Amino acid sequence: MMLCYTRSMTNLLLGTSGYDYPEWRGVFYPAHLKRDDFLLYYSTIFNAVELNFSFYGMPNPKQIISFYERSEGRLFFSMKANRLLTHEISSGWKESANDFKNAVSPLLEKSALCAVLFQFPQSFRYVTENRFYLSALLKEFKEFPCVVEFRHREWIRQSVFEGLNEHGAGIVFCDMPSCPALPDGKTLRTPFIGKNAYIRMHGRNAKAWYASASEEQKTANGAARYTYDYSEVELQSFVPVVCQSIKEGRKTQVFFNNHPDGSGAKNARRLGEIIKASL
Repeated sequence: MMLCYTRSMTNLLLGTSGYDYPEWRGVFYPAHLKRDDFLLYYSTIFNAVELNFSFYGMPNPKQIISFYERSEGRLFFSMKANRLLTHEISSGWKESANDFKNAVSPLLEKSALCAVLFQFPQSFRYVTENRFYLSALLKEFKEFPCVVEFRHREWIRQSVFEGLNEHGAGIVFCDMPSCPALPDGKTLRTPFIGKNAYIRMHGRNAKAWYASASEEQKTANGAARYTYDYSEVELQSFVPVVCQSIKEGRKTQVFFNNHPDGSGAKNARRLGEIIKASL
């Protein structure tokens, strides 16, 4: 069953975290597909992609618009904020914010930007300094569709939900292992806030979540923590959540980050099939 989503189907944006994985050949991409053609092929299956390269290096407008052009305008894009805004915050963060806004603005102008993803590390705790910073950051991005991913459960509280809502931002519902300090959306009932429902499927590889750098290198093109293949039962468990969000009129975005071995692409395609049959 082919999904063949289009950008006109905006009630459900479905895809993967990244797409440029050579090891996906023969699993998701045709075995002999040229790497330069990956994105165009991807856009015939899914209608959205979460780009993470922008976390490691500050993007520029020409670079960003090339993704839109290479996908022939078929995709919505979620852009992960640069690490200077989430992991390596300095007194000059506003300059970095302006650089990032300038880079992704072409997608906003083409109505192809579905989210700016701010993913904070587990070390970003719920303290006064960080709360003030987050508020100031979201004010800087008030014209952008922002979602925030916390990696510490201290942030999962009603006052934070209310604050994000006031800024017009959403919170990311993460499916990931049950580990100390990590939020657990299932037990802490992380809500969808505002017009967007944003779900990131990280996998449930608890054993590798805190793996050392050397251990992570054992997994090609990604951290060992994201090596996971969702079962049919696990995928089915998300169908009511996604369908309810769509019925509530939210722009529902689901991205699979379990990219090693092509599992994310396979799981995303299967979830789309199940949801399509359920609506």
